[in-house]
Amino acid sequence: MKKESKRPRGRPQSFELDQVLDAAVLVFWSNGYEGASLDGLTKAMGINRPSLYAKFGNKHGLFLAAIDRYIETISAPQSIPLAQEADIRAGVAGYFREIVRTVTTVNRPAGCLIASVACEVAERDTDVRAKIAILLGQAEGFIDARLEAEGYGKDANPDASVTGAMVVVAGLGFAPRARLGASRKSLNKIADGLVHQFFGAG
Repeated sequence: MKKESKRPRGRPQSFELDQVLDAAVLVFWSNGYEGASLDGLTKAMGINRPSLYAKFGNKHGLFLAAIDRYIETISAPQSIPLAQEADIRAGVAGYFREIVRTVTTVNRPAGCLIASVACEVAERDTDVRAKIAILLGQAEGFIDARLEAEGYGKDANPDASVTGAMVVVAGLGFAPRARLGASRKSLNKIADGLVHQFFGAG
């Protein structure tokens, strides 16, 4: 994709980084990458263009920073049940429910910045693709390690019907359904069915 050139002009204004990135996340999340204009971004972030260029280089650099912020504040907390629950079945169930909560939260865009926006951009942007590959790879590796330790993994159980990749791909599938208007109740029902499919009756 075509990347904008750096164009620092005038005197940049100071700002609180996390606050402006949270605002940028919402703009990209709501409008997509192409639909997020520089005017819309700077207005939401409360900064001027010289400040944006000075800190992030251009819109593309801001988008990469917004992905990092989204991963830190929204994606990472979704994975907490995978680490804290005593067994992997409960961990995956909690993981799905956290994703469903995220993609259906009121007063926030439906869907997910990663699944709904970044994955589309990744088709033509190697920087975004690399970030997503790392994120998904880490999640899949962690889940695979837990599955193996608890006897669900392929090495421990040749007939295993679940892998880390399957869990992560299933989790990504909630975002587009939420964008199409699916309710939290209906998505949680799907999540329960996936857990049953992966692990059998609890």
